Amino acid sequence: MWIAGTAHPRDPGLFPGPPGVARTRIYLLDNGFHTDLVLPRRSVMARPGAFARAASVATSQPWIVVGWGDEGFYTRTGLTAGRTLDGLRALFWPGNPSVVRLEGLPRPPDQVYVASAVKPIWVTDAGLAPMEARVDRSLALGADGRLLPGPASGERDVAFFRSRESFSVLHVCNHWTSDLLHAAGLPTTPVLDTTPAGLKLDLAIRAGL
Repeated sequence: MWIAGTAHPRDPGLFPGPPGVARTRIYLLDNGFHTDLVLPRRSVMARPGAFARAASVATSQPWIVVGWGDEGFYTRTGLTAGRTLDGLRALFWPGNPSVVRLEGLPRPPDQVYVASAVKPIWVTDAGLAPMEARVDRSLALGADGRLLPGPASGERDVAFFRSRESFSVLHVCNHWTSDLLHAAGLPTTPVLDTTPAGLKLDLAIRAGL
């Protein structure tokens, strides 16, 4: 019951939406502990906003991977003892600064990653707009409205941007992905969506995906 009590309902006007309405295929990426969404660049760039501006800085590739996480942990790589401790800090210390990560892909993700890591999701174009606006609201802006870059990624077609949101065990990367999907009208359950496996189960049970 306590899981159900956190559930957010679907918006039937957005998902699945009325018959014949325009839809766009996006993708959920899952690496076992973190999730991203992949959107077509044409959709991101068609709606002016912080997300579109960040995408134009990050990459010119036709597919945009968007994810979010703790600034310290998410921008580093490797599995060292120090990074493990940093992961615990990210989860259990309140108010951790965060970043949005954008990566460009030259092809749809189901042509880049193994099938088990990729889940296609059809969303209405009417639902895609509030999803992209949710990314806008996550991106931090300076007093003059400019984007605030995060740490340099060191990778081609990858960029980090500072976020307004804070990271903790109560709001992890998979919750953020869930928030974007809910903005597009999908039903979500934040407690269940804490892990990628839980998020995918939630989408299967409540959204029929």
